[in-house]
Amino acid sequence: MRDRFSLRLRSLRGALLVLFALPLPAALLISLFGGDQRAMLGLALGLGALALAWRWLRRGRVRPAALLVGAATALIGGLAGGIAPFGALLFGVMAGFGTKMLYTDAPPAEAEPAPPPQPDLLAGPSSRLAALEAADARLRPAVFGLRELVNDMALRPDGGTDARRFLNLQLDGLERIEVRLRQGIEPPHGLAPLVDDMARGSQALRERLRNQEQEALEIQVKVLADRLREEGYA
Repeated sequence: MRDRFSLRLRSLRGALLVLFALPLPAALLISLFGGDQRAMLGLALGLGALALAWRWLRRGRVRPAALLVGAATALIGGLAGGIAPFGALLFGVMAGFGTKMLYTDAPPAEAEPAPPPQPDLLAGPSSRLAALEAADARLRPAVFGLRELVNDMALRPDGGTDARRFLNLQLDGLERIEVRLRQGIEPPHGLAPLVDDMARGSQALRERLRNQEQEALEIQVKVLADRLREEGYA
């Protein structure tokens, strides 16, 4: 409980920079109406440096944040506050050193959560195919064709829904046929031609997927070549 409370306090320390910077926009507006370009420059640069320092503090980068706070203090004091250069530099060193001492033990910002892994759309069909590979030998040409198709689809995750629809359709049919054959049902005369047609369908779909990839590659090569010529690199 104590450690959690301590971490919560340290995570709120960045609010000190915000509090320090609160009067600066109003001072910048007054300098703008007054036409004091030197003060406007110092305030604008100081605000930018403080904003970047706050961002780095949120990421746990204490050292560059402390340097920016020191630079912002020196700029604001020297350009907007009219302090002598040596005095402005001294105030900047003090502010940077104080920031570093204050935030040295600050915990780094939490890492961004990793994106969830993409679901494997072929996991289910692959397990069903593995079961069919031990089925009746008369179904093997169709099963082998589907295995080759799944191997090609694994290399092309964006192959589209047509291939998955075709795969599921054939798997459903083969599983039903395999159940009947395992029960001792005599296969009809049309089974062998059907199995050959299924194998040829898998081969045709594989060729179509390859042709689509070939066309996509040719388009990418052409676009890149045109872009290089437009930019004068080719």
